[in-house]
Amino acid sequence: MQLDVTKALHAPGEEFPFACTEEMPPSTWDGAEIHFVTPLQVSGVYMAVKEDVWVRAHVRARMRLACAACLADAYHDGDAAMDARFCREPDPEDPDLFAFEGHTLPLDAAALGALWLEMPMRVLCAPDCKGLCPQCGANRNQSMCTCQKELPAKHPFSALAALLNQDEEV
Repeated sequence: MQLDVTKALHAPGEEFPFACTEEMPPSTWDGAEIHFVTPLQVSGVYMAVKEDVWVRAHVRARMRLACAACLADAYHDGDAAMDARFCREPDPEDPDLFAFEGHTLPLDAAALGALWLEMPMRVLCAPDCKGLCPQCGANRNQSMCTCQKELPAKHPFSALAALLNQDEEV
């Protein structure tokens, strides 16, 4: 996704509105493969300050990824604010600076970075997802498995479970 900033470079200090939409290929976030169901939408304003360009925008996209509990398809509506600074000579010590050449800004990395920062730690297919059985791997949303539900006798917490089953007051 490229943004032409020629107007801003000729009129430093003046804000210019923009809106971009682009189909995105599958991406990887935190080891999970993400597919974009809708195009990536970026809209906001940009402004040149000396040789740098500042972009304040809003980023939106609907994404499909694996549910954190049962691995079925889960959908997330990404909605994030983006505040990015683009410069011709980026500082390797500052990861918040994005490089650009000529009169166009590559918005992809900044827009995806904003979406990833707003992504929840766990995306579920449904709020009440039951997940997979830890013993047989069956999807508990589709059918109940016949695995043993009780803790094994050698479980480290079995002594505590025995205390709870006594009739004495604690």
